Amino acid sequence: MDLIVFCSYNCIYMTKRKTRKLTCIVTGRQLIATREYYDRKVEKNGGEEKLHRTYICREAKRLIRSGSSVDKVREVLNVDSDVLSDVPQDVVNDILSTGTKINSRRISNITSISNIVNSKTDDDVKQYINSLIK
Repeated sequence: MDLIVFCSYNCIYMTKRKTRKLTCIVTGRQLIATREYYDRKVEKNGGEEKLHRTYICREAKRLIRSGSSVDKVREVLNVDSDVLSDVPQDVVNDILSTGTKINSRRISNITSISNIVNSKTDDDVKQYINSLIK
C-alpha cells in the first residue's frame, strides 16, 4: 500500500521500501538509510517531518561542532549554497548543545631527547644522537 504525505517543506512519496533517503539541510547530500536506521532517527527526532527539517550529515555536523559557520561548511564541502535554503539557528544551536565539541588541538607525541637517551648511554652514541637532532 502506498502512502503520500504532504509536508510544508517537501513532498515525500513513501512506500514499503527497505531504504529511505535523508537529505542534509546544510550540504544537500542524500543519505540512503536502512529502514532500521531511519526508524531510529525518526524516534530520536520525534517525528518524520522534524527529521527531514533538521537532518544534517555527519561531515557537516563535525565541522559545525568544530566551530565553523554553515556558510563556511558549505564552502569547505564545495556545496552550491544558492540551491539550498538557510539553516535555522535553533537547529545549529541544537547541534552545538548535543554531542561533544571536537577539540582541534593536536596532541603532541614527540618526546624530548633527554627522555629517549638513557643516562647509561655511551658518550659516542649520545653525541651521535645529538648531532642527528640538530
